[in-house]
Parts: sequence; C-alpha cells; structure tokens
Amino acid sequence: MFNSSLTIAVPLYNESETIDYMKERLLKAIEKINLPNLNILFVDDGSTDNTYDLLTEKFSDFKNVEIIKHNKNKNLNGFLITVINNCDTEFIVFLDSDCTFDPIYIADMLDLISPDIDIINGSPYHPEGDVEGVKKGRLLVSNGANMLYKLLVDKNISSFTSIFKMYRTSKVKNILIETKGFVAVTELFIKAILNGANVIELPCVLRIRKYGDSKINIIKSTKNHLIFMSKLMFYK
Repeated sequence: MFNSSLTIAVPLYNESETIDYMKERLLKAIEKINLPNLNILFVDDGSTDNTYDLLTEKFSDFKNVEIIKHNKNKNLNGFLITVINNCDTEFIVFLDSDCTFDPIYIADMLDLISPDIDIINGSPYHPEGDVEGVKKGRLLVSNGANMLYKLLVDKNISSFTSIFKMYRTSKVKNILIETKGFVAVTELFIKAILNGANVIELPCVLRIRKYGDSKINIIKSTKNHLIFMSKLMFYK
C-alpha cells in the first residue's frame, strides 16, 4: 500500500480552454487516489492568455496546490527543471494539462509502487494500451521514435516519448536535462534508466485532446529526437 507523498505536476502554456476540463478530471482522480500527502504543482510556462488567472480562480478551493509562473516560455525542458527543483515529495507524476492521459490512471500507478520500482511508465504503445483519435503524423513519429529508442536503450519498453510517467524523485534530482522541447521528457526517462532506475509499465489509453490546440511541432520534434538519439550512443 502506497503511503508516501506524491506531487502531480502539470505544464500549461496558453491552456485557458482546457482548465475546466482538467479540474473535472483531477477531482475524479483525487477522489480515487485518496492520499493525504498529495500536492498539485501547476507551471504556467509563460502563457500570454489568462491561464494563470484561471488557475488561481478555479483551484482556490483545492488543498496543497502551488502555481509557478515562468516569465517567459521555457518549454517542457524548463517545466521539468522547475518541477524537479521545487518538488520535495517522494514521487512525482507528470501529466499533460489536456488530460489526454486520464488522471484517474494515477491511482493505478500508485497500486504498482513497491520498494524496488522507481518509475511507472504510462504506456499507450504497450500491447495492452491504445491510442484513440491521434493524428497519423504524430503517431508515425511516436511509433518510429519509440522503436528506435527501444533498440538504443536495449530495454523492453513500449513507450519512451509520452510525458505521463511517475518517478521516485530521488532518481531524477541530479539528472542534467540538456535537450529542449518535447524530447526532454524522453531524455529524463532514458537517463534515469541508464542511471539504474527500475521501470514498470502501466498500459493506458492516449486520447485526442478535447479542448485547445496541441503545442507539438512534428517536424521540430522529429529533428530533436534524431539529434538526441545520436548523442545517446555516446552517453551510453
């Protein structure tokens, strides 16, 4: 039984359209998690809309909520660094604000925690996972990248590129994140594994976002993954 502390960390950049839906899904997840030592950390990554004001308003009645605002957009690498530097709970789980991974899965992740497990990897590309409604271009990039990372890291892991992962905080505190953008999620995951972290996968469903627009640039993301893969061969 998991009885330690957990931070749910969420990046937001111009996500005013998603906040009501995110609150609804988080409320349902918190009811199922039923964990006294639960924190929520929102990072407004330099939004130019009213994301920060809405977060402050909508989550004013939540316990243990912190909102950090970046003065400028630092992308996912900046988000990860901010969260790791500000997190003092035993575990962190990273979650997209659009809830394309339902936060309810966090309760299932907690059920898998044991002393010898350091990372729970939310895996839509697991044989028992699924992807619904995601554009073919993004799927093509993700499937290709995951296949190549599997070969490079030599681990039987289905999903490397998605943000939805729970970490034992001590396993990521000293990792230097050198890449920029979405690939930073993969960099953190792989470096934790290569540093000895033990991983278990949770099959889950990745769904298309309901509100707002995706921030991912497929061409730029593909290029960054290829650059990181080339560096990974030397890192190992």
